[in-house]
Amino acid sequence: MDREDGIDVDPLAVALTRPSTILGVPYEACVINLLVSVEALSLTENLLWLLMCIPVHAICYLITLNDPRSFELLILWARTKLGTLIGSRGYWSASSYSPLTFRERFGPFKRWRVLRHLQREKRT
Repeated sequence: MDREDGIDVDPLAVALTRPSTILGVPYEACVINLLVSVEALSLTENLLWLLMCIPVHAICYLITLNDPRSFELLILWARTKLGTLIGSRGYWSASSYSPLTFRERFGPFKRWRVLRHLQREKRT
């Protein structure tokens, strides 16, 4: 393969990695759409709210028209970044990409006292 040939694109590999869809919308977006529509139905007790699925499905289709994995990226962002914007941002003054929640075992001054106490024990 020469450098002038360019990059070979294999359309089969792209087709095999596409997410599963329902009427052109990824499965995750359809589940979110269904949950929101059923919740609106249960709150209002009006069957016309089930028709809300159609325009929301069309909006989801337009969002995923350019990138079929956009809802996967949104869910990944919510899992990793959204919780830390609420939780650890106040403590660290920055956000974290870890999906784990921050639990402080010691207070900031208590940790310092424990470390200082351990250093004193090593000296004696």
